[in-house]
Amino acid sequence: MSCVRKLVVTALIVAVPLPALAALPPQYQNLNDLNVMVAFIEQHDKVAAELRRIDLDTYTIHFGEACEAHFKRGESQSEIAGPAADLEYHSATCAIDY
Repeated sequence: MSCVRKLVVTALIVAVPLPALAALPPQYQNLNDLNVMVAFIEQHDKVAAELRRIDLDTYTIHFGEACEAHFKRGESQSEIAGPAADLEYHSATCAIDY
């Protein structure tokens, strides 16, 4: 294969976009996780009224005197590397509704 042809083939390989299956950069994953937690707060008046803190490190919403709503990462639908599964509500230490 000639040098020019090799150069063209290499350029085409580099130029053709491949589907991105990598995890989201941390700032985007944090925003997605925060949006899930804020949506939960908006759906539960008691949690909204007594909100103390949102902890993205432990996926926990602190509300009331000592109440916590815990979230976990859902199951990944793929066995190959890709974006993290969505955050899902798991449990709470107190009632989340009045």
